[in-house]
Amino acid sequence: MKLSDEKGSSTAEFAVLLPAVALMLSLLLCFGALGIQQIQVQQAAGAMARELARGEDHATARASGVRLAGNRANFAIANGGGFSKVTVRKSVQLPIVGSIQIRGEASVAVE
Repeated sequence: MKLSDEKGSSTAEFAVLLPAVALMLSLLLCFGALGIQQIQVQQAAGAMARELARGEDHATARASGVRLAGNRANFAIANGGGFSKVTVRKSVQLPIVGSIQIRGEASVAVE
């Protein structure tokens, strides 16, 4: 066996890089899931604002928010100055990162 023999070196390099690649893929999946949750929360805020703009009551607007963002989301509706502002907050638990708070807001003029 010669000292310059590189047989098996690619296997060793792969074994060294595998944990880093697995971590990067896991983080990519976690942030993809976070992005999906953020879109759902923002859509829930928009749907609630549309309900309020049509003259629906807060309970009907909240039902739309629950349908889109889920039961674990927190909903707040503020009225004033001819506008209604809807804020939807949700805590998302990610396996590697931990708990992250996401928020969606929408404002609408009420008549």
